[in-house]
Amino acid sequence: MNRFLIFDMDGVLINSEPFHKEVLEEVFRRKGLSMDDSYYNSLVGMSNKAIWLKAKDDFSLSPDIADLMKFHQDLFFDMLEDRHIPQPEGMPELLERIRKLGVRCSLASSSPMKLIDVFVDRMGIAPLLDHKVSGESLPRSKPFPDIFLKVSALYGVPPEKFWVIEDSAHGVEAAVAAGMQCIGYRNPFSGNQNLEKAHMEIVHFDELNDTVLQKLWK
Repeated sequence: MNRFLIFDMDGVLINSEPFHKEVLEEVFRRKGLSMDDSYYNSLVGMSNKAIWLKAKDDFSLSPDIADLMKFHQDLFFDMLEDRHIPQPEGMPELLERIRKLGVRCSLASSSPMKLIDVFVDRMGIAPLLDHKVSGESLPRSKPFPDIFLKVSALYGVPPEKFWVIEDSAHGVEAAVAAGMQCIGYRNPFSGNQNLEKAHMEIVHFDELNDTVLQKLWK
């Protein structure tokens, strides 16, 4: 079956971007920094390491990057413990359609594997996924194509056999750079992302009905 689909996680499988923003705003506040919507939108889709490398340059921060990443991650999981994070409207139904079509699925997220495991467990989608790849295990974050090429290598299948669903400009750019086809999902919670490089764009997962899904791999 030559049908391969890669999901981004934050903003695609689960509506976690507002929570990510809330946590990062709190981290910035505690560090005496300010962050507007435009700056946050420029970070969507990036790994924690890439976020803090950018912030360190932008704000001339002196702490070690590892200390900033640990502070961010510890606060994130403290705040997440009793927080419900919903899935985007139509995503559970899309997952069911994909199961019925026998599409081979994987997850490729810039988030740490610890968070990927938490959200995959909460959504109950582990049986659907062949592979989970975290950007923290790679030297380069989105918009570089490394994370998607890693999934391609795990399958031993060329990139052109894959479709990717992404909600961020960095993610779309990474998928296209990897030589994959990309669906840009315009999630209102992900900010005003530039998805123009995507091969198609959707605003609701109902648009990916059985007929459309069948056509993707023809």
